[in-house]
Amino acid sequence: MVLKGYFDGAQTADADRVTLASVSGTCDEWTPVERAWKQVIADHKAPPLHTTNAYALQKEFKGWTNEKVNDYISACVDVLEGSLAQPGKILVPTASGYLPNIVKTGLNGITMTIPLDDFRRARDKVENFPNAISELCASETLGFVLRYGKRLGVEGYRLHFDRNEPFYGHVRDRWNSKKSRKQIPEIKKVVHVGESDMAASSDATVLFSYTTHPSGTRAGTPTRISSLGPKRHHALDHASLPNVEGMQRIEL
Repeated sequence: MVLKGYFDGAQTADADRVTLASVSGTCDEWTPVERAWKQVIADHKAPPLHTTNAYALQKEFKGWTNEKVNDYISACVDVLEGSLAQPGKILVPTASGYLPNIVKTGLNGITMTIPLDDFRRARDKVENFPNAISELCASETLGFVLRYGKRLGVEGYRLHFDRNEPFYGHVRDRWNSKKSRKQIPEIKKVVHVGESDMAASSDATVLFSYTTHPSGTRAGTPTRISSLGPKRHHALDHASLPNVEGMQRIEL
């Protein structure tokens, strides 16, 4: 069994924080999502979902109305929301320690957000702290994906990124690092780090990255996107960032 993880980054307009989203699942879990996503595109006579362009009504969404965009995105959210794994309230022993039981299997989606000011404060206090906020975001999010895969007992990982984003390079460096492979044996199971290979999977991850962003609201009113996020969002602030020992960090 191979776990396929898709990653997408997002940054606020004033660059005050960075978010990296990841959605991962097995091939059996991704296949129905891909099928349903293509059906939504066909039903709405829509181009592939580029959320930024959709909200701005620009490029491929030029001529669309806000209502039409919201209907399209809402249908996409329905597909993603119905495909996500649901954690329970009972702690059970797993290969990754005691974790909540899973009452419904499916895709595992998370977001990791780090405020830039808090990152800088921590970097000034902690010796050998990562120089780039994107590096820390990448290593933390990768840690969550590997932890989830270890829990499932997967035999391998295929990790997909937008090559235009810095997260790809950071994860690839860790994958190729002898030190990382020694410290984190699970990373040896990664068989691929590259670009996204399925449009729906990539679009779904982009959608998930908007769950913690102002772009997920319009005029202060949450859209359907915001319903995806709260229980799967992780943030590192000035209080937790210096606690390097407690992080998922995978160092070079």
